[in-house]
Amino acid sequence: MTPFLASTKENGMKDDQPQTDCAPNENKYSLFAVINHHGTLESGHYTSFIRQQKDQWFNCDDAVITKATIEDLLYSEGYLLFYHKQGLEKE
Repeated sequence: MTPFLASTKENGMKDDQPQTDCAPNENKYSLFAVINHHGTLESGHYTSFIRQQKDQWFNCDDAVITKATIEDLLYSEGYLLFYHKQGLEKE
């Protein structure tokens, strides 16, 4: 990942040099939402999984909101995933 960080080029480092000034947890992200599409390219329906707390997920399908398990989320076909950088809000 280092060659794709802006600071690598700005510091004049070569692409093959390891970057050592990053903290180990600096670039960790947590999944907080997943959008799913059910149907075809011409028609279909969108649903979502939303994380409220660290391990509490909900399935949102129009006006129907139900609790979901992590297995429900893992077996879904995610169309769009939303992450937030760890450390920006409490887990």
